[in-house]
Amino acid sequence: MFRKVIAASTAAILVSLTLSVAPASAAVKNGTPCAKAGASTKAGGSTFKCVKHALVRNAKLTWRSTECITSVNSYNRANVSVVAARAETAKTIAALDLAIASLQESITALTPTVAADVKAEQDRIASIKVKLDAMKADTANLTKNAKNIKDYETAISWREITVRRLNSQITAFTSKIKNLQNEKNAATNNLSLIASASSTALTTARTICG
Repeated sequence: MFRKVIAASTAAILVSLTLSVAPASAAVKNGTPCAKAGASTKAGGSTFKCVKHALVRNAKLTWRSTECITSVNSYNRANVSVVAARAETAKTIAALDLAIASLQESITALTPTVAADVKAEQDRIASIKVKLDAMKADTANLTKNAKNIKDYETAISWREITVRRLNSQITAFTSKIKNLQNEKNAATNNLSLIASASSTALTTARTICG
């Protein structure tokens, strides 16, 4: 009887020892279920932590390597940046659109006035040129008419400057609109770069975490 008790006890101890020395981490890898949140273990030269995987909806506790957790954290930070950048970009573009609309309204309102003033100046230039050409054609009196010729040429030059100044009012607004459009493009491109970095971080995390 005593021998049977010893045999049974010995068998139980052997079973217990077998279970206790079997490495708990032998089968641990990313995604292996675990029970205690925050627990850690080592396997295959890597450290694993028992966590809920952030990339899985309604995730249960599983072992995740420190590399996996680090890559997920990097993605989360990148994703936060995307959300913030998207909101900021929307505000920036909205403000730029308002400015562009205002400039376009100014161009619409100013164009008829500028066009009328430019035509008036061009008509005066044409009239002066008729007189100037007539004086230049009168070769016999070139010396006599030299001062008038010079005055007419000067008048034409000044009126041409006036025409350019008038037109520049429109081109100035157009140039500002172009600059604002460039700012919009830059803001959109910057958002795309941030979003691309987040996408890359997500791909990396999924690759590492399995």
